[in-house]
Amino acid sequence: MKFTHNYHRHQIPEWTSSYVPYAALSRQLKHIVCEAELMGREPFFDEIYGSLAGSVESFNKCYEGRYQFLCARRAEILKAYGLESEGNVLSKIGDANCAELGNLLNAVVELRGDSDKLQWYYRVNAEAIDLIHAKIERHCVHPMVKTHRSRKSRWMDMTADWETRSTQFGESLSMLTAGIARSCANAKLHPGEGSSCLDCVGGRHTWLDDYRASLVSFIREDNKSWELAPMLEKMSVDDAIMGLHFRALVYDLALLAIVSGARDSAAFLLEKAFTRYGAAVDHNVLNQIIAVVGRRGVLNGQSSLKLLTCSLGDDTGGQDGMGESLFLRAVERLGPDGEDILLSTDILGRRPLHYGAMYGLQTVCQRILRYFEERGLLRLARQILTVDSQGQTPLHYAVINNHAGVTRIFLDVLDGVEDSETQNQTAISNEVFSIAVKYQHDEIVYMLAKCRAVSHPSHGETETALYIAAQSGRADYVEALLNHNKDIDLNINTPEPIHGWTPLFIACVEGHHAVVRLLLRAGAKQDIRDQLGWTAKEHAALRGHLEIADMVDAGNTDDLDISGGPSSVLPKTAPTEKAIFRKNRSYVIVNLGALQYGQRGEALELRDSSHSLPMPKSVYAHNGLSMEISIGDGRDTNSHRVQLPLLRDMLNEPFVFPVVDPTEAVISFKLFRAGHRLVGSGAALLKSLNDGLGEGRESLVRTRTIAILEREKLGVMGTVTFTFVVAGPVDCAVSRSLQSRDVRGGGVQLVGHRGLGQNTASRTYLQMGENTIESFLSAAKQGAAFVEFDVQLTRDLVPIIYHDFSLSESGTDVAIHDLSFDQFAYASKLQSTINQPICMPTKPRSRSLTKAHERELEGTRQRMMHTIDFTSKGFKPNTRGDFIQDSFATLDELLVQLPQSISFNVEIKYPRLHEAAEAGVVPASIEINTFIDKILSQIFHHPQPNRSIILSSFTPEVCILLAIKQQVYPVMFITNAGKPPMTDMEMRAGSMKAAVRFAKRWNLAGIVFASESLVLCPRLVKYVKGRSLVCGSYGAQNNCPEYAKMQAAAGVDLIMTDRVGLISAALG
Repeated sequence: MKFTHNYHRHQIPEWTSSYVPYAALSRQLKHIVCEAELMGREPFFDEIYGSLAGSVESFNKCYEGRYQFLCARRAEILKAYGLESEGNVLSKIGDANCAELGNLLNAVVELRGDSDKLQWYYRVNAEAIDLIHAKIERHCVHPMVKTHRSRKSRWMDMTADWETRSTQFGESLSMLTAGIARSCANAKLHPGEGSSCLDCVGGRHTWLDDYRASLVSFIREDNKSWELAPMLEKMSVDDAIMGLHFRALVYDLALLAIVSGARDSAAFLLEKAFTRYGAAVDHNVLNQIIAVVGRRGVLNGQSSLKLLTCSLGDDTGGQDGMGESLFLRAVERLGPDGEDILLSTDILGRRPLHYGAMYGLQTVCQRILRYFEERGLLRLARQILTVDSQGQTPLHYAVINNHAGVTRIFLDVLDGVEDSETQNQTAISNEVFSIAVKYQHDEIVYMLAKCRAVSHPSHGETETALYIAAQSGRADYVEALLNHNKDIDLNINTPEPIHGWTPLFIACVEGHHAVVRLLLRAGAKQDIRDQLGWTAKEHAALRGHLEIADMVDAGNTDDLDISGGPSSVLPKTAPTEKAIFRKNRSYVIVNLGALQYGQRGEALELRDSSHSLPMPKSVYAHNGLSMEISIGDGRDTNSHRVQLPLLRDMLNEPFVFPVVDPTEAVISFKLFRAGHRLVGSGAALLKSLNDGLGEGRESLVRTRTIAILEREKLGVMGTVTFTFVVAGPVDCAVSRSLQSRDVRGGGVQLVGHRGLGQNTASRTYLQMGENTIESFLSAAKQGAAFVEFDVQLTRDLVPIIYHDFSLSESGTDVAIHDLSFDQFAYASKLQSTINQPICMPTKPRSRSLTKAHERELEGTRQRMMHTIDFTSKGFKPNTRGDFIQDSFATLDELLVQLPQSISFNVEIKYPRLHEAAEAGVVPASIEINTFIDKILSQIFHHPQPNRSIILSSFTPEVCILLAIKQQVYPVMFITNAGKPPMTDMEMRAGSMKAAVRFAKRWNLAGIVFASESLVLCPRLVKYVKGRSLVCGSYGAQNNCPEYAKMQAAAGVDLIMTDRVGLISAALG
């Protein structure tokens, strides 16, 4: 999937509105390029540069604001523990006691999590901006290149500064965390009597030394509050202690008691000592109580740090009511100024209600709201919708952190208030609904779906709640909205502003079957066109969701002249610069991750080195990591580096490494942190990855996983998964007289499928044995411009013409590539009634089927009866008694015996993984280069300048190797394009869109699609041809004249059919 498709998935939900508008910028650039092509001039990029500069400026402002916010939080944490100076942070941590260390660790880890979040925000936006620059660069002509590079260099300088600051900030937090962890370990062995909180009172003053140990002891033990009172009384009359300092001391003692979980001490200080000595409860005390209780779960999932705090006796971890009851006591002491205190904000712009909602403390939130209740419901609503310095309300924090109880409390208040009486209640409600959907907080989503404000349509100014629910694929979310939406007729067809997509469109694009059914049942309009004229049906078909495309009725799409949509795509010129592959070189093509659906294929999976288990899944796990992939063969080494995790679709952007000797090539992966610090690596000898299968054999499973070892301890820190294929030089000479020929004719060209047609169980018409010489001759006589046939290789490397994976005629499921040619030929001979093929001239006499022949026929059927192929189909192609049988042929025989007036579509039938799985045999075959080279050698051995030849295959690796090894014959990729049932799990063949990208990446001539997608949406033919690709089709629908004529009218270049005569007559 492309970066555009996944962009919303990479975003932090609560920050969605502040991301670079990648889709809008891409659309703007596309419009500029298309307009220039229509006018026959070079594109002018001033407009897109202006938009991009504005987006970068907005992103910079948001990033800088959030970075400064983190810095302010860090400073506040350090200040609270007397660690303001950068130079004395680690040394003064040792002065803290166990409870303080635990709370400090919670605060720093929480901050580190938010720092990772910001780094991820930067990473995704930077990738979007880089991709826009890359798109502009692709269309830049020489005079513009200098200007573009100048603009891009300014952006690169900006990113370098951001990355430096981000790295330094992250490393400082890592050092702080490590220092706290060491102090925690030390505190367990040597409990201290100090308190960094107490040291905040005017620094280390001598007047505190006489009392420090006793004060800390009283609070730590929390059972001597009766001794604390006389101690404070004694200190209050000490001439050495000034009144201001003493009040500050009492205040900080209360904070120490709070962070230490000393219930009795904290209660005594807040209820009695504060009144006695003139100290006052303020919003900072309330915030501290809330934060200490709320942060107890911060270390969940971080086993090593959690173990440390547990070893310190941190048994105040649960929200057992201690902190909340203390908060209630503190609120009771507020007095007449209580409202002002609860409305006071800290340096982060937050009130106690923000923190209560953030940590999900229902009792706290209810008590705060009760304070305003007697002043009217409107006052309560405004507290819930008040934003902090980050633009987040208490409602936001409750939803973001999945606190359903607090959310319910807030919604009960808001439900009784009209939107006109508050500020942006509708906007905020829709925003938090979007957040809940993207985080998939089910209970909150169901609550919000019932809210009146969420049901309000947005009139296309942004994505509606229904659109976001449809995009998520959660049918239960969509159903909840539909059931509670009174304005369904207004809302269900509301388009979003960038593409003009309604909820039905996005459900079709994403392939969400259940959602599509719900929307259709609710009355969603199916004939709406988006801003480019596409229908929802066409989007579904393009992306391989053919079952959905079949469900949707797009209205009158038979009118192929209608403007917009796929038909309006401007023809794109063929690539002017093709990759140059040297004839004497081998190339290793590497993809990160798996290329088969259903295979476990994360490019990089990190492990917790202390437990050797996969780390908890987190989008931030790979923050700051990059990976260098290199291949060397002892003579030369080439490398590529990528940022992790991979955000864009690398499916058709593999790494290509030239090598002289693949047998000596070593592939290595190096992991770097912060761009330059090596943290781990792994390597493998490429040849060894296919060892164990015998000489000249290789596995059909091309995905490999190797371990990444830590740099220092050499422990396994993770694994990297990749897929590779080696392309060697073709081992034969190519005649200079051969020149590449264009596949396109003056109109549609008919292709005889396996000759006159593939054999089927149908008895409605006479069938000749498929893939036989007689069948090819007959197809040409009936009007086929090309004949298509399947070429496989026997064990002794003879190219033969045969379609099926196994030779059932032998009575076994043995694969063709495991048979010798003599064994293959003998199976053919067993069926021959005489010792020559029927295509050879014989005396004109009738042939009778004797009883002996009948017994032989029954014997053949008995042999095949228990094979997988025969069991699944009930017959075997080209068998005597079912079809007009002829001898099996070789590629050499076809090249020699068929006239050059018959053009060839040579399908190279390399075994596929799913075929081996279905047959229940080992997924291994002849080495792919050998397989292809033997077939090419045979073709080049018979240079035929008057015969048009197409090379094609379902196997992407075959197409890649054909494109690299030779440029004489056009190569076409064959794909089901999502046709159900999906047996081939190859991602590059999963949809029309994926196939087009694959073909363009490797400069293939075109694609042959299963006809279903083209019959459902004929305008998609223009989508393919608009990208300078030949468009062909195959399948049972091509045997129907109506469908064949429909495709011909749409502009299909090649129609492959089993009913050559019928379709030839229909097309005229």
